[in-house]
Amino acid sequence: MHTLALKVPPLAQIIIAIALVYAISQLSIAPFRFALTDTLSGLFLLAGAIVAFMGLRQFRLAKTSTNPLNPNKASSLVTSGIYQYTRNPMYLGMVLVLIGAIIEFASLLGFIVLPLFISYMTQFQIKPEERIVESLFGEEYVEYKQRVRRWI
Repeated sequence: MHTLALKVPPLAQIIIAIALVYAISQLSIAPFRFALTDTLSGLFLLAGAIVAFMGLRQFRLAKTSTNPLNPNKASSLVTSGIYQYTRNPMYLGMVLVLIGAIIEFASLLGFIVLPLFISYMTQFQIKPEERIVESLFGEEYVEYKQRVRRWI
């Protein structure tokens, strides 16, 4: 297992990514602001918060652990609600929030952070979680992975 696997809390990861986008935007020569920039960024931020909250809510309803650094404490496999469409709605919500921040900070160069964030989350958060959850729930989780995509 990688030394970074399950070490940096996802909330810290998204804060770092947004700070990086902001820093890049301060270096940007040609911002891409347009008439609906604030509206569009607000819609992405809102959508991201809603998607993440829906995922968190399903975990709470199932009375299972929401600690992303310790997925081996999961007491049930959540496959209902938003989990019928994405296996990682909380992380998908973070991606939507990051897109909203990129738009708000109006820097095309900020978009380079997006694939870096997704790659980091996939490699050091999601894949290690998947290995643990599969060891906990076995074939039930394998079948779920075959039905529902990792992101969208």
